[in-house]
Amino acid sequence: MDEQQFRKTIIQLRALAKSQGETISKEQVHSRFLPLNVTEGQFLLIYKYLNDEKVTLYETEDERLQDTGSLTSDTENNEKRVRADDTDNEYLKMYIEELNSMDIPDEAERVKLIESVLKDRDTAVKVLPTLYLNNVVDVARLYSGQGVAVEDLIGEGNIGILTAANMLDMCETVAEVDEFIMKMIMDSMESLVMESLSDDEFDLKVAERVNDLNDKAKEMAEELERLVTVEDLVKELETDEEYIRETIRLSGNAIEYIKQ
Repeated sequence: MDEQQFRKTIIQLRALAKSQGETISKEQVHSRFLPLNVTEGQFLLIYKYLNDEKVTLYETEDERLQDTGSLTSDTENNEKRVRADDTDNEYLKMYIEELNSMDIPDEAERVKLIESVLKDRDTAVKVLPTLYLNNVVDVARLYSGQGVAVEDLIGEGNIGILTAANMLDMCETVAEVDEFIMKMIMDSMESLVMESLSDDEFDLKVAERVNDLNDKAKEMAEELERLVTVEDLVKELETDEEYIRETIRLSGNAIEYIKQ
C-alpha cells in the first residue's frame, strides 16, 4: 500500500467529515480506501481515529443523511456548513474582513471573467486569483485542525490558484476551470499538511494504540503468570480479533507479552 496516498486519504477523509458537520459513513470511508487495498484491521484503526476526532460514524450513507436531516450532496453540505462555521481565529476574522472590503465580482461577473480568460489565457494570472479568494478561505477551514495554521493554509491555497492559472491548457469551459482550480487549492493544502506528518497526529494515535495494547498485555501476563494469547486479549478488551492482530503487526511484532 502507498503510505503517502494512505495519509493523504486520511487528510481528505477528515476534511470531508468536517464539511458534513463532523459526521461520516462507513460507505464513504470504504469508497475512498478500498482502492488502496486496506485490510479490515486497518479500517478498524481508521474508525478509531475518527472516533478519537469526535466524528460520528454511521454504517450507511442513507443513515447519516436521515439522521442529520440532510438530503444534499457533500459539496452542498460543504458550502452551507463552512460558511455557517463561527471561528475565534483572529487571523481568519481579519482576513475575511479584508476580503469583504474588496470588490470581488459576483457569480455572473465571475463567469464572464473566466470566459474572457479562456479566450485570452495570458490574462489568467492577473484575473483568476481574486475570483477564488473566498473559496480558499472555505477550503482552509476544512483543512484546519490538522496541524497547520489556517494562515499558512490560506497562503498555500493562494499559491495553488497561481499555479493553476499557469496550467489551464486542458480547460475548455468555465466548469473545467472551476474544477481544476479547486483541485489545485485542495492539493496545495493537502501537501502542506502532509509536510507536517513527521509529527503526524495519526501516527501518534497508532503509537498510542500499540502502547495501550502493550500495557494491557503486560498487566494480564503478570496476573496470569504467562504470555497472553490474542484470544485472551479479545475476551478481555471485548474487541475484534483482527484489530488486535493488526495492532501487533503495527508494532512490528514487538509486544513481548503476547504469545506469537
